[in-house]
Amino acid sequence: MIPALTMKGGSQWRTPVYVGAGILADPALWDLVFPVGGRVALVTDDNVVAHYGDRLGSGLANRSINQSVVPAGEASKSRQQKVGIEDHWIDSGIGRDGYCVALGGGVVGDLAGFCAATYLRGIPVVQVPTSLVAMVDSSIGGKTGIDIPSGKNLIGAFHPPRAIIVDVDVLSTLPDDELRNGLAEVVKHGAIADASLLDFVADNLPAIFARDTDILTELVTRNISIKANVVEQDEKEGGLRQILNFGHTVAHALELLANYDLAHGAAVAIGMVAECRMAETVRGLPADASQRLSSLLEQIGLPTRCDLGFPVDAVLNASQTDKKVRQGQVRYALINRLGGLDPDPQFGFAVPVPDDAARAALELILQNP
Repeated sequence: MIPALTMKGGSQWRTPVYVGAGILADPALWDLVFPVGGRVALVTDDNVVAHYGDRLGSGLANRSINQSVVPAGEASKSRQQKVGIEDHWIDSGIGRDGYCVALGGGVVGDLAGFCAATYLRGIPVVQVPTSLVAMVDSSIGGKTGIDIPSGKNLIGAFHPPRAIIVDVDVLSTLPDDELRNGLAEVVKHGAIADASLLDFVADNLPAIFARDTDILTELVTRNISIKANVVEQDEKEGGLRQILNFGHTVAHALELLANYDLAHGAAVAIGMVAECRMAETVRGLPADASQRLSSLLEQIGLPTRCDLGFPVDAVLNASQTDKKVRQGQVRYALINRLGGLDPDPQFGFAVPVPDDAARAALELILQNP
């Protein structure tokens, strides 16, 4: 087991990323990550701790572990949970020699990372993603945050992790629907950066759902490399990093309207279909590229339409909370070819979309009764 890669950011931070099978319980790996004397401020959720708490404890042998367990689910990415964790750390005497370990999916990673970013003005965090979404996307790049009633991830900080440990064995207990959610982000990476990744997914779907560790290791490593390459060039989303939001402007609007009862991967899949239609009009994306992406999403078992009854105007209004809004105008990260997103000469990597084009795309994916 060796680091899959080392990420370097614009502020000269470096994050070793370890990918392998069965590495979570390896004390030698944890000795590389941080000193034996460092206190562990573990944040996890009630589902994950039941499956992997003991395994992580074996890896962190001879360390003092202070544990915070939150309910599983998006609702835990809240101000209330953040305050509770911070108060617990203060009461437990976690100091600057402490290390936060985020064991869980994207919710735990975002919440724990944000706590680590602000506690005592910042303590190190080690991300240990346990969902495919977190492995290929949310644990990579240092974004942390919580949700508020106005929208998703609107309060947070950039706080690059000290290390990322990806044990693909933990995917053995991940339900198929959650695996599909992660594959939505994989498809996004293929759409924006590497069309051959889409072929890899299509050709290896049975092995992926069988949790073949070699295939999963390659899948995760390729996706980490794509995201790391983007983050290294644009740590704080000033330009290129916006391409990682392909499909997410519509997705976040749908999630907000659904009170986050719509799975993130499902929302992203629907969002990519809608934004492909916008891209056909605004960026000249070939129609057969849109069809290829939609077909792969359907092959995976992800939705390409939303049947929750949201009006077009409601989705457009909800999209106003997106972080890419500039001077009141929503901008979308739209691909202009499958496997690439080249900057628009005027607007760069996120472009405005005329109302008629946005409406036409949303009418296509909103299956209203």
